[in-house]
Amino acid sequence: MPRHVLPKDLPSAIKRLQDRELDLLLAAVLAEQERRGRKPAVSAETSPKRGLKAVAVSLTHAKINAVRAAFKASVTPSRIARHFGISQSDVRKALANDPSR
Repeated sequence: MPRHVLPKDLPSAIKRLQDRELDLLLAAVLAEQERRGRKPAVSAETSPKRGLKAVAVSLTHAKINAVRAAFKASVTPSRIARHFGISQSDVRKALANDPSR
């Protein structure tokens, strides 16, 4: 099986992706992490060690698309909520308003 190699400057390469491509990439990564039994990395924003409280904000269009893409990639709503640092209620709202369902 051929091995795929990531670009040397991955952050720069990711910046060139369109929103839809970024959403698909994120969904694929989350699904692969779950398949491997790995927990998603905890960002500084959601880390309990930082003592930050979640602030209720409306979801951006890109985050809604990422939530939907992750769900289509068979990631559970609770894992999606945990990964994005949003409530399960927000996940359900994003999925409920999905015109492709």
